[in-house]
Amino acid sequence: MDASVDDIIVIQEVSLGEQVRRKLQMDIISGEIPPGTILSGPALAQHLGISSSPVREALLQLAADGLLEVRRNRGFVVVTPTVEDLRNTFQVRVRLETMAIEQLVQIGLPDPAPLTAIADEIAAAVRKGDVPVYMAADRAFHEALLDAAGNPVLTRIALKLRDTMRLYGIRSENGSARQAASVEEHYAMIELAKNKGSMQEAGELMTRHILEWEPLFVAALDRVHKQKRRWALT
Repeated sequence: MDASVDDIIVIQEVSLGEQVRRKLQMDIISGEIPPGTILSGPALAQHLGISSSPVREALLQLAADGLLEVRRNRGFVVVTPTVEDLRNTFQVRVRLETMAIEQLVQIGLPDPAPLTAIADEIAAAVRKGDVPVYMAADRAFHEALLDAAGNPVLTRIALKLRDTMRLYGIRSENGSARQAASVEEHYAMIELAKNKGSMQEAGELMTRHILEWEPLFVAALDRVHKQKRRWALT
């Protein structure tokens, strides 16, 4: 992990602990911090150049979210999800986000400008090969789209699922290709919502948009498990 306090985007209304949580969460779900890594609150605070309180706050929240496990007298360890967990998460995400975009297409999107601006950020990140910016902008796009559909409960649950899903392989060649393919899909979603297009087409688009990532993530996670088994035998 190569991080410093400069990597944390300072947002006035967001606590330092929340900023640390977001940074660690992104590094964990992308595999930048590998499964099995032990994180020490004091050591991490020293590394970031900040006090230990916001770091511990962030670590405890990530543990509550299921990304970390507390190890007595050892700190926190990054959880290794199972392939079944990942597949189940995809299944539920598809149901929820398909429901959301179908609802949005039905009610319409009066002002597409905010979503279009985020889609532009995603496209720029892909052109630059900036995976952290892509991940942050992609999450922001889906959050804005879910919000526009008008069901806060659905939004909260869907985002919770996204925030615990492991995106192993996103930095690979196939991951880069999938990022590029997702760019036009975001613009297509906006057009369908703006024009109150076909609900069926919107649902199929969202299903494809999410599930096209599944083989990539599953294959990468499967490699993690195979590597762990090899280590256990040595």
